[in-house]
Amino acid sequence: MPRSRLSPDEARRVAIAAQGLDNPANPGCVDVRHIRRAINQTGLLQLDFVNVLIPAHYLVIYSRVGRYGLDCFHRLVYRRGEFTEQWAHEASIVPSSAWPLLKHRRRAFQPWHKSPIMQLRNRTKYLKQVIEIIENKGAVTSQDLPPIAGPKRRPGDWHRSVPRWALEYHFGHGALAVKERLPNFQRVYDLPERLIDECHLTRQVTDDEARRELLRSAAAALGVATVQDLADYYRMSPRDARPRIQELVDDGSLCEVQVDGWRHPAYLATGARIPRATGRTTLLSPFDPLVWYRPRAERLFDFEYRIEIYVPEKKRRWG
Repeated sequence: MPRSRLSPDEARRVAIAAQGLDNPANPGCVDVRHIRRAINQTGLLQLDFVNVLIPAHYLVIYSRVGRYGLDCFHRLVYRRGEFTEQWAHEASIVPSSAWPLLKHRRRAFQPWHKSPIMQLRNRTKYLKQVIEIIENKGAVTSQDLPPIAGPKRRPGDWHRSVPRWALEYHFGHGALAVKERLPNFQRVYDLPERLIDECHLTRQVTDDEARRELLRSAAAALGVATVQDLADYYRMSPRDARPRIQELVDDGSLCEVQVDGWRHPAYLATGARIPRATGRTTLLSPFDPLVWYRPRAERLFDFEYRIEIYVPEKKRRWG
């Protein structure tokens, strides 16, 4: 019989197991299989290069597999065609199979309204020139493009070159994809058709189908979650998520449950495990999917946190 009620402790154990954090880290040699499994289990890996200890997405993998080689990670993600970068939760590494599922995100992409590329005269001409250079010469970084004078910078503006803004504009819309990350973390861009399997590029799905599949992935990665939790995972609105979640209930992928102490109904993924214990200790990044949605972290673990580099100085509690 499907479960209809969970205790808070059971919900915590479901969430930890769904993220692959209930088993001991691999004591032997970690290879691409372990890293692949970790990324696929979470569904995506949010990129963040705030580098106090190590860039956050590297730590997410360490939390699950233990000590591993960054060169092994890099080869898997950027050299084998299995993964790509996309706007998913935020900027993220996702399986290449997610490319068609995120088409609606690319279509709706809006550059930052203060981006110099949006204020550039002859913007259309310059953006077209960027694509033509890549078509003819191959993959580029922003430094490989001809410099161009942009609007005068004002205090508080992000100090990126106009070529970099242009590349990110095309990336957001899906005209370019990320081929590589250099040692300084700079992106190398190329045409998607040179990097992503044709079966993913040509697969056609409706927006509703895409959202349903993304929510299915989110449910598997979260184990047990509210509508808001599920919607946040791939950054969709609860309004868009609700009818697709109901479809997943109807087809048996989810069952509605009540978690004691939670204000809203929750949904348990079919096949979600409830381990008897989760005694493992590991170090988590603030960008780890287990805790990145703060309302869920507070609900699951009674744990409140803020990343205070993003909080105005006067509002910080800890300096």
